[in-house]
Formats: sequence, C-alpha cells, structure tokens
Amino acid sequence: MNVISRNALACGLTAVIALSGVPAVALADETDGTPGKSAALERGASEASALDDSASQAEAGQLKENSWRYQDGQLIPEDGGSASARSGGAWSLSEHGYLSSNGSVIPGALNKGIDVSEHNKMIDWEAAKADGVDFAIIRCGYGSDFEYQDDLWWEYNVSECERLGIPYGVYLYSYAYNTDMAWSEAQHALRLLEGHHPTLPVFFDMEDSTTFVKYADGSINLEASRTNFGDMAYIFCEAMENAGYWAGVYANLNWFNTYLTDSRFELYMRWVAQYNYRCDWDGPKVLWQSTSSGRVDGVSGNVDINFDYFGFCYPDDVGAYDWYVQDGYYFYASKFGYLEGHDNGLWGPNELLTRAQVAMVLWRAAGEPWADAQDFADVDYSLWYGSAIEWARQSGVINGYGDTNTFRPDEPVTREQLATMLARYARTYGNVGTWADGSALWSKADASSVSGWAWDDMAWAVSCGIIGGSQGSDGRLYVNPLNSCTRAEASKVLTVLFRDVL
Repeated sequence: MNVISRNALACGLTAVIALSGVPAVALADETDGTPGKSAALERGASEASALDDSASQAEAGQLKENSWRYQDGQLIPEDGGSASARSGGAWSLSEHGYLSSNGSVIPGALNKGIDVSEHNKMIDWEAAKADGVDFAIIRCGYGSDFEYQDDLWWEYNVSECERLGIPYGVYLYSYAYNTDMAWSEAQHALRLLEGHHPTLPVFFDMEDSTTFVKYADGSINLEASRTNFGDMAYIFCEAMENAGYWAGVYANLNWFNTYLTDSRFELYMRWVAQYNYRCDWDGPKVLWQSTSSGRVDGVSGNVDINFDYFGFCYPDDVGAYDWYVQDGYYFYASKFGYLEGHDNGLWGPNELLTRAQVAMVLWRAAGEPWADAQDFADVDYSLWYGSAIEWARQSGVINGYGDTNTFRPDEPVTREQLATMLARYARTYGNVGTWADGSALWSKADASSVSGWAWDDMAWAVSCGIIGGSQGSDGRLYVNPLNSCTRAEASKVLTVLFRDVL
C-alpha cells in the first residue's frame, strides 16, 4: 500500500467513523534521525539495560503473558465458556446483521474476523474462510527484536491468508516498559512484515501488567504510566506509519478508559476488547474483540472473534459512504452471495446488471436446481451462467426474446424486465401472491410508459418497495421502466425481495 502519513491516517479515520475535533498534539522534534525517536521520549540512563534485561528474561523463559487475558502465559477462560459464545446464533450472520451473544444485532458491524497466534496451533484457513471469516489479525511476535520471540506460526498464518486472499492485519504483544524497548518492538514487527502487505493495521498490543511505571512500594504510578504508554505507542505507531502501514493500538475497555488516556492515542486506530454482548467504548474504534470463546471451522478449540467497523474488507470500488453501503444493501447482497465480487477484486457497483447475472442470482436463491431445457441459440452453456440459464428457461422465470430462440445473456436488463423476472420467481419459489391494485405505480409520473406485458409485475414490485422511484427535475418520482439497472441498484432490489418480501 502507499505510505500513509500520520495526518492522512487521522483524516481518513475521521471521515469514515465520523470522528470530529481530534485534539491537536504537539509532537517533539526528532533528534537523531531515527523515525519516531524524540527528545521528549528520552527517559535517561536507567533505560540503557532494558533490552539486555528483556533478552535475558526471554532466554530464561520468563516472558509469559500476564494481563487481563493471560496468567503466566495461559489464557484465562472466559466466563461462560465457549457454549455461551455460540448459543442463539451468537456472533453469526443474520439477515439484519451480525448477532451478539444476546441475540441482538450488533450496530455498525460490517465484517467478522478472528485474531490468532501460536496459541491456536495449526489452522485450516480454507475452512475458516468458508465458515464466514472475512479477515484475520495475526500475531507476528512478542517483545523486543529477537528471533526467538517471533510467533512460531506467523509465517504459516500470513502465507495462508495471502494465498487465500483473506484480508489481514498484524499485532505484536508488547512487554515494553520504556521507549527503547518500544523501539525494538517496532523493529521486531517491521522485520517480520518485510515482504508482506497487510490491508488492516499493525497493532501494538498493550495489556501486560509488567509494563506499568511503579513506585518503590510496587504500586502503580498512574500519571507516569499514562505518559509512558503514550510515549511507547507513539514510538511504535510512528515507525509503522513511516514504513507505510496503518497503525493501531489494542487494549481492553478498562485500559483505554484508565491507562491509555494520553491524547496521542487519538491519532491511531483502536482495537477495543470487551467480552460482552456490546462494546461500551464511546469513542471511535475500528475493531471490537467480542469474545475469546468463539468457535470457527478450521480452528481447534476456542478463538477470539472480532468485528470490523471501518470497512477494511470493502473492494476498492466500494466506498463506506456510498448510499447502497450506508443503507445496508451492499452488506446483504454481498454477504449472502446474491451479488458477489469479480475475480479482479472489484465489485462493479456502477456496472449494468445483465440478464445472465439475474439468472445466476435467482438460480442460486432457488438452490441451484438441475434443469434440462431446450438450448437457446446464443448461449454458451459451458460458461459460468450456463446452468442458471438452463434453469431459468425450464422454470419459466426468465424467457427468451419472442420467436428468436435467443436469451441475450450479456444484454443489460431493464427495470421492467427485472420486475417481471422477480415476480415470476416469487410466485414459483416464494409462494407469494404478486397482485397489486396498481395505485403505487400510478402515483409515478411515467407509469403509462410501462409495457403492457410488464404492468402487473411492475405494479407489484413498486407496491412492496422492490422497485422505487427516482426524483426528476420536476420533483416527481419516475420508475424509468426502460432504463437499465446498475449492480448497486440491484443490491437494493434483491435485499428488499429476499430479506423483506419473501
């Protein structure tokens, strides 16, 4: 990805998650030419032996996670266990969005992912992807820049995500308690990231209880710890951004509310952990880690479940503020496979929907039934749409053109053609009536331009909101029956049909 400056990232985050009024932060000047190092971050001679201490601890096997999640390197079981994470369809996809552990829809959740480390051992990433994993956050390592502190499964996990096209981000578990150690941890992440191009941020995992600044009696020096955490996060995140990655910080809700309060944390993306049916962080966040006891195919045992609020997994031609995204139509049509993306990674929102694409969508919705119909003269049945068009003809959902025995698979479908196709599908496979009195259609300025053969079906489609109207320059609504339909428009049509009508 292109190098993204701190200011550009802050502005991009502001635009997408509606963050306004980010406090200005006066960042200290760099003194030695090393990215992110500054006079304001120097802690004195007491830090000189920090890396040696870290190395000796690691070699002696003393670097074991101790935090709100871990005790002596062992994951603390979540209250309720894995059963609670799956009861009632928890953390699964529904027609109205992702479900939380209490069965409610998670507001703003766009994609579901997992975060993994060597604790998860061998992962079948193909199975995980098929089970609805949209993205992954992979631990690259822990602590300072020593090879024996690399995550044992990092190379496997990152190569599998790249092979399968699973969007991923990275995190490094921090043991830093001063800026020199934070700098070494940044170099650790950068060494392992060489040659890789994550599309999600690189996160600084700040949760270990050994990283507090403490008084002589062992109690926490809160103000000194807050400043030090801000210094260390700045060191790490600036190094990531200077290398061209998005940067973020991971912590749980209590840490963000109590310890990570320095204003510099507002410059970076937040990954908030709170094991609950909702996330109570009231500021901007890009990811929510909702449970440590989720279950996903391909992962043995429990796994952390996360939700994306930023839209990291959107294709490059889909924008977070596009109308069909904001209204939830892209989410439904893409998640449930009605309008999938292209092989080039794009979705084509402004492309015109073709007759072959409609046949494919409805065939999939019908369960991909086998059919044996008379062939259309202009259809190559060896292509991706062959079976769908065969079914469309046999079922009568989509007919050809008059007596020509042609289907015209690549021809854009008109709005009145689409209304007829959907009405036939609804009658045959949805077991619903498609009669309407026509009053809704007659209220449109161009109702009289609807073809006679399509009138009844268009009247039904308009009456139940499948096809709406667009406002003309005169302020009146038009159904534009002879106009083509874009894929973005089709996402609304299909969402209303399959989610709300059938």
